[in-house]
Amino acid sequence: MGAINISIVLYKTQKEKFLKIIESCLGCFLVSRLYLVNNSPTNELRELSKLDNRIIYIFTNKNLSCGRTHNIAFQESIKQKVKYHLILNPDVYPRLQVLENLYAFMKKHQDVGLVMPKVHFSDSSVQYLCKLLHAPFNLIGCGFLN
Repeated sequence: MGAINISIVLYKTQKEKFLKIIESCLGCFLVSRLYLVNNSPTNELRELSKLDNRIIYIFTNKNLSCGRTHNIAFQESIKQKVKYHLILNPDVYPRLQVLENLYAFMKKHQDVGLVMPKVHFSDSSVQYLCKLLHAPFNLIGCGFLN
């Protein structure tokens, strides 16, 4: 049985482009469930759930925030007592060894609650995603504006 659940939020996602991501995720034996939470106005992507019995398809029928949508799947992971839940963007193709390495790292470092792998563009250059400090404008916006 797998040890990782993955959630991906869909919104007007093109099925053909998304099949590679599904294949990449489910190619890892550690993956227990792949939650596809669809915020699109139509339910056309439901057929993706037929590709593998580990795919759980959830149709929200409204465009919820990304965080709120991932929380739907995250709550399911909690109910299943699955310890590791990966939040994945619908344009990311995780390599098999990346999922295995993330799992091994988390198992070894039980004091770590959140980890993010190095992300590359399709040309293999590094994609810088994390920022250590917020820009002053963002801090003001977060602190004083809704």
